[in-house]
Formats: sequence, C-alpha cells, structure tokens
Amino acid sequence: MPGGVEFTESADTPRSHIALRIIAQDPSVKGDDDKILTATVRIPWSRMEDGPRGARLHVVDFDASTGRYLKHPGLPNDDEFADAEDEELETSHVFHAQQVYAAASRTLSAFESALGRRLAWGFNGHHLYLVPHAFAEANAYYSFEDRALLFGYVPGDDETVTYTCLSYDVVVHETTHALLDGLRRRFLEPGLPDQAAFHEGFADIVALLSVFSMHPVVEQALGKADKNGRIKRRQVERDHLRSGVLTGVAEQLGKVLTQGRGALRRSAMTPPPPDWAELPQYEEPHRRGEVLVAIVLDVLLDIWVKRLEPLLQPDEEARVATLDRARAAEEGARAAAQLLTMMIRGLDYLPPVEFEFGDLLDAVLLADAEVVPDDDLGYRDMLIDRFDKAGVERPRNRVTNVVEAEVAPHYLGFNFAALRSDRDEVFRFLWQNAQRLDVCTKYYTVIESVRPSQRVGPDGLIVPEFVATYVQMLDLSAGELRQMAELATPETLDPATPVQLLGGGTLVFDQFGRLKLHIHKNLDDWRRQLRRLEYLHRTGRYDTDKRLGFSEGAARGQAFAELHNTELGAGEAW
Repeated sequence: MPGGVEFTESADTPRSHIALRIIAQDPSVKGDDDKILTATVRIPWSRMEDGPRGARLHVVDFDASTGRYLKHPGLPNDDEFADAEDEELETSHVFHAQQVYAAASRTLSAFESALGRRLAWGFNGHHLYLVPHAFAEANAYYSFEDRALLFGYVPGDDETVTYTCLSYDVVVHETTHALLDGLRRRFLEPGLPDQAAFHEGFADIVALLSVFSMHPVVEQALGKADKNGRIKRRQVERDHLRSGVLTGVAEQLGKVLTQGRGALRRSAMTPPPPDWAELPQYEEPHRRGEVLVAIVLDVLLDIWVKRLEPLLQPDEEARVATLDRARAAEEGARAAAQLLTMMIRGLDYLPPVEFEFGDLLDAVLLADAEVVPDDDLGYRDMLIDRFDKAGVERPRNRVTNVVEAEVAPHYLGFNFAALRSDRDEVFRFLWQNAQRLDVCTKYYTVIESVRPSQRVGPDGLIVPEFVATYVQMLDLSAGELRQMAELATPETLDPATPVQLLGGGTLVFDQFGRLKLHIHKNLDDWRRQLRRLEYLHRTGRYDTDKRLGFSEGAARGQAFAELHNTELGAGEAW
C-alpha cells in the first residue's frame, strides 16, 4: 500500500474493458418488465482507487448544501449492481457514483475513438472531477475553474429525491461540454450567433445519439413485440420512427427536470421553420442550437431507414408484415453510433474561431472522406441534403486542397518529427509558406495546438494525420474598423468602442508531414467581421470594460453555470 493509497485491485491485472450496469435514460423510463430501463455498457478499464478514481475521472461525492463528503470504493471488475432492484439504484450513492463515472467514461471513449488520440481537458490537469450530489438545486453544469461536472438534486414533497446524476443524457451532455472546451476553447468567446449555439446543440446531439446507441433503449422505444419477438412493419416506417420512436426517446430526456421543455424534445417534435434564420427568437443560443439538433435527427432517421431496407420483404403485404424487433433496434443503435462517430470526427476539421453551422457540415464531410473514401451508402449525401433543406450550405472559399494546389508548400529545412508536435516548428512552416497559403502576416499570429490522430478506416488500415490550428488577432476601435473595411458599422455604435477581431485556420497534415488541407477563416474577411460586430452590438454582448469581441463579460468558469441555469423560457435546465 504505497503512500497510504488503498488499491481496489492489484495493479498487475490490467484488462481492456469492464462492463457496468447503468440507468439507460432516466429513472422514470421503464422497460417491458415495468422496472427502470437499464443497460450494460463497456467502458475502458483503468486501475482504480477509492472515489471511484481512475486515470481520467475522479468521483468526489461532496454535497455543498449539507457539507457531507462520502468516499466510495473503486469500481470493481464485477458489477455489484448487476442485479440490484430499482430502489437500490435510485437511492444508493455508491451506484450514483458508478452511474456518473460510467456515463462520462463512455463519452470520453467515444470521442477518443473517433478522433484517434487521447484528449486533454480544457483546464490544466488530467482528472475531471465528477460531483454527483453537488448542491440541492435543479441544475448541472461543467465548471472550468473547478475542473468538474457538478450535478444537483431536487428533494420532493413526498420524501423522494430527483438526482440529475441519474439521467444518463445529462451526464453525457455535460461531459461533452468539458471535451469541447479542450478541443475548441475559443468557441466560448464572443462570435457569430451560430457559435453561441454550438456548445448546446452539439452537446444535445452527442447525448441523444449516445442514448440511442444502446439497444435496450431502441427496443423499448419501438414498442412491445409479440411472443416471437416481432413487431409490425408499420412500426419501422419513417413517420412512425419519427413521431413514435425518436420523439418518444427525446421527450423522455430530462423530462423530470424540464416539464417537457427542452431542446431535444422540441427539435424532435417541432422542427424549426424554414425561415428560422430570419426569426429573432433563433438568435437565442438554445433555440438556435435546436436547428442543429433537428438536422442531425433527420439524418439519423435517413440512415436508420436505409439500414432497415434489407430486413423488409418488398413483396410482403405491409398490413400483416412483421420483422424482428431486436434486429430493427440493432440497426437503429448502429446508425446512431455511426453518425455519432462521424459528427465527433469532424471536430478536428473545424476552424478554431468564428464557428458557423456550415463549417460543421464541411468538417464532417471532409473528415469522413479521409477515413471512408467510398461512401457506398450515401451517408454524406444525406448530410448535405438535410443541411440544405434547413438552409445551411457548405461555405465557399474556406478550404484549400493543398495537394491539388498549383504552387505546393515549401518543405525544405523543416524537421518533420518536430512538425508533428512542436508549435514553433509549425509556426516556422506557416511563416515560410504564408504567401502560398494566403495567410496575412501583419496580424498577431499564434499556433494554438498541434495534435496527432490515428483512425481506423473501413479496410482496417490506420489513417494517421496530425492537425494544427492557428489564430490571428487584431485590436482596434470600431471607427478604425470602418475605415479599414470601407464598410458601414452600426449607426448606434460609438466609433471609439474597442473591438477585437479574430481569424485563423486549421492545417491538416498527412503521416509524412505534407499539408493536405488548409481550412481557414481569414481575419480580413470584413463582411464577416462586420456581421459579427453588428450581432454583438445589437445583442449587448459587451464585456465589463464596454468592449466588443473580447469576452462575454462573465468569468470563464461560470459560463456553463449561467448557460445551464434553470430557465424555462429558454427550454433548458441542465
């Protein structure tokens, strides 16, 4: 027992995964047996200490409302809650610790598998703290300053307690915030309206697809089967899958806390109107995030219906035709898992600043084409079609295919080993090739990240890459921007107002150190800069020094606390 640390098991018995039972959605969602719907999930194995505390996650069961601290044993290889009754699942704080650890670990694993590397958190440290009973409040959020996910609880009138930590989707949603903060930290800074919506929309997408990737959830949502385990064909027709299955699952997510108001539910049941971009209510980040969620839900249905086609007999009369419920559910779960991987994989191909919905479409398509060149089932066409129907198009002139460029980058004098990991070497490369890459060097420029990636293609071969991001900044006044851009700024904006402009790009290199793609948002795109300035000014997004574009005026660590504070008008409660 070195250093007084009590090991749950010997450190010399490693394995790849362990299987743990979790509540699949929420304690209010029941299965065919009228018991809480649960699922067994595989999470990466880690040497465990009490807490539970693994290599990347640490459960700290401290209740700030009561001052109570509980230290639970590390997670064993054999799940002690495998056969536990509902009452024990709902009331045992040991199980609550297992629930948050397993849900967060499964989310981290999904991101690392899709991006092909270990991921760092947005803060300086290796452990993300998970606090399952943080306070007596109907809220849950990621706190950068605390390096933690904080989950509240709500005591009921009948001595029951509603725990946000037992809602699987809430844990996944918050874990996604922590991961996005590590991947694109500038997406929390003042930008265009799509950027404010991205964190919420993408976290909802990951939560929904993660829930849907569990077979028991999909089986339950499809409805009861006959004694042979079969369901009627009409139960897998597109309209029923949307209104009866997808909407049913989405409606259950966080239902106890939000009384039916939430982005996922609204996105599934009432998709945004075609003219959403012109409506002022869709400038609110939560409502705008619903647009992204609604698009991805439609793509999920498209993929699921496509995967069901081989199971259906075309000559069979639809009225009496049946199919195996387990197979139908398996195809739904696979569709969700595949779409989740595609969406996460695209994160590496996003520009580091000034996010817009079209950037996500572009990034997902580019990243998927690198790993899966042959899109035999047409998934990428489905994505393009659904984004197009929502009025979101791929951006133009923001991606340079460097391999096909007339003038290739200059590589002489560079150390390829250093280029894969050293920010200064990447900056040397960018400086040397600035003209070839159309990067203006008169602005302050910094390389923010250099990250390796190794993903597995459909042929089983490794696709190695490394991805670097750079950011450019310019501080000036609104009046100076008007002269520089030769375009009008808002009439009500004081010309002396300090303004910060951002630009930047993502450089995708192959395994040999050759640049493949340059995905960029040029700082001197004045029309984009003025759109951003007009939005920030009109919505009052000044910081405490009355400046625009520097920060939102709130402490970085409290950004998600404010975003997730219970606000029924916005339809969000975690």
